[in-house]
Amino acid sequence: WKASREEEEKLLANVKVYDDPLLDSYLQQVVSRLNPPGMAANREIRYRVRVVADPTLNAFAYPHGSIYVHTGLLARMENEDELATVLGHEMTHVENRHMLRYHRGEQNRQVGFAVATLAAVVVLAVAEGKALDHGDWGTAEAIDTLGQVVVELGLELAFTASVNGYGRDLETEADEGGFRKLTAAGYDLRQAPKVYQVLLDDHGEPKQMEAFFFGSHPRLSERVEDSRKYLAIHPVANVSRREGEREDEDRFARVLRPVVRDDAKANIALGRLNLAESELDRVRALMPGDPEIHFLRGQLRLAQAAADPDRGNQRQLRREAEDAFLKSIELDPRRPDPHRELGILLYDRNQLADACVQLRRYTDLAPDEDDTEHFEDRVRELQREGYCR
Repeated sequence: WKASREEEEKLLANVKVYDDPLLDSYLQQVVSRLNPPGMAANREIRYRVRVVADPTLNAFAYPHGSIYVHTGLLARMENEDELATVLGHEMTHVENRHMLRYHRGEQNRQVGFAVATLAAVVVLAVAEGKALDHGDWGTAEAIDTLGQVVVELGLELAFTASVNGYGRDLETEADEGGFRKLTAAGYDLRQAPKVYQVLLDDHGEPKQMEAFFFGSHPRLSERVEDSRKYLAIHPVANVSRREGEREDEDRFARVLRPVVRDDAKANIALGRLNLAESELDRVRALMPGDPEIHFLRGQLRLAQAAADPDRGNQRQLRREAEDAFLKSIELDPRRPDPHRELGILLYDRNQLADACVQLRRYTDLAPDEDDTEHFEDRVRELQREGYCR
């Protein structure tokens, strides 16, 4: 416990925590619902959930009760029951002292963290090098998130919990312990297998080497089957629709929708465009009046146009991007970035008078941005040529 608290301080100094107090409070409520009275009275273990701003699929827990969940994993969850499956699994690792039991193993003690770290660094270097050789910058960036914190800082406990895993037996024990927690808390255990299905769905993206929930644990397809077998022999877990379930669903959607939106933004930057589109479609239905969603949809269409070799498709995608930026501006004309992107599109199409309007609006709204001077020069040039009033 002492070592894990000390290591966590290093982690927090180097990881980007997703800042959303409403989300933090919600996650704590789910954990409290899953937490048995005996553990709640334990002074040494105090559960606290922190969200890491990272689009990779990961979750892990320190032995003293700090649980970390990546935004990428949260964005894939579809309901509170699935979320509780993830949290219940990590809580079981804590309550059953899996870190201690794992490190007491003779073979694990002989292998040591130094060897595991060295192997991870080599694999990361090779994988990242291959990605860059093929021009796959998105993959290389996703790989880099795996190594920066736990490997480069030498965080032994986090490495075991988030990358290496505890081995099949302890992971299976954590699965089943999580299932029991779900049942005791009144969650619908039938949703648990869907967590693994969600993680199996790559949305057509190329396979990437990244740390993810159960990533180096037993195969996800096996876990789907194992969870179904557990359900078959525990029929009492197959609960009917309970009182308050609709309220749970509404609360889950309300709290998680900004996470889905922000994860889509990260995936656009990583080049995972199919996944980003799926996330934006999902969140747009929940937040149709959010100007950021329409702005991101415009950015997505531009990225898709850049990746499409067909000229006709490129033109169509760029027109859709223009419509999305216009919608974002309609919803909030004070946001500078949609004006910038729309101005560039119009300039490229040689609609110079309209481009001048948008670029000038951008410079007025964002006077301190690094590129403001560049666009001010463009506006003055268009003024001299008679395109700006």
